[in-house]
Amino acid sequence: MANRGGRERMMRDEEAAVGPLEEAWRIFDARHLPYRLLMLGKMLDRLSVQHVRDLAGMSLAEWRVLAHLAVMGSKSASEVSAAALVDRAEVSRAVRVLEEGGFVERLDNPRNRKSNLLALTPEGQGIYERVHKQRRAFFQSLTVDMSKDELALLDGLLLRMARRADRLALDGMAAIDELA
Repeated sequence: MANRGGRERMMRDEEAAVGPLEEAWRIFDARHLPYRLLMLGKMLDRLSVQHVRDLAGMSLAEWRVLAHLAVMGSKSASEVSAAALVDRAEVSRAVRVLEEGGFVERLDNPRNRKSNLLALTPEGQGIYERVHKQRRAFFQSLTVDMSKDELALLDGLLLRMARRADRLALDGMAAIDELA
């Protein structure tokens, strides 16, 4: 129960606060939700860049490759690129730095002799485990005042929007005209 009181107090404090964030948020109304999502994304990206730099001494792109390999296991650079929804060149640059740092190694790919598999070294696994705990705490701090039901609802709604965006990317922007 004490946590609930803390959540309610935090929500009141946040609602009472009026500053640059609230002013920027109100420039466009709720009909501009994608703008607000982009704004939140930029804020999270900036925080994440600094957080990962402080914790691991690496770029966010390097961390994303390391984290994907930790979760997915050995994969090709193309598979990491597709899973992370980032450009293959960004993954290649990150892999080069991670390799030089001793966090990632290349293995023969039994499915395709033209490409290598990327795998974490013990050092890479160690830094992932250490930083991942701190990243989870960071993300939990962002949602501390949300219930499990609210988090599930938010996750479902974001997935629904992501699926629509993916569909637009596949069908082309002309599909928007059909909705208008």
